[in-house]
Amino acid sequence: MEIEEEMRELINESSELKRKLDFIMSIPGVSFISAATIVGETLGFESIANAKQLTSYAGYDVVLRESGTFSGKSGISKKGNSHIRAALHMPSMTCVRCNPTLRKFYLRLKPNKVKPLVALIAVQRKLLILMFTLWKNETLYDARYEEKKQQRSRPLLHRITN
Repeated sequence: MEIEEEMRELINESSELKRKLDFIMSIPGVSFISAATIVGETLGFESIANAKQLTSYAGYDVVLRESGTFSGKSGISKKGNSHIRAALHMPSMTCVRCNPTLRKFYLRLKPNKVKPLVALIAVQRKLLILMFTLWKNETLYDARYEEKKQQRSRPLLHRITN
């Protein structure tokens, strides 16, 4: 509890940091501790240029393990920051329950995977990219964003088919 209070005091000293942290915490299922840990471990995403670089930094990049005639399994590299992966574990489980967008994503992946944990790791990666996007764009989370995006693209399809 003392550490959390210290974290809050440090963040409250900077109004810009507090404002930007609120963008990340607008995602249902993401707590103050998780958001602050991610921002702290990435130094406020200052040296990260894009989502691919971020996923590689966190160790969520996919690697294929094979050599010669041996064909192994693919999985995440785990060569990145383990603190980020640990900080995203519980929020991803919460998001699967209460975040409609990430829940759909998880339920779509889960039947295709051997273990449900693989789908949960995909949710963690997507959640990290979402945090990065909200931080960089300085916008609040919009649960209806995907629906709005699909509605905007439909008129183009309609014009092409006519």
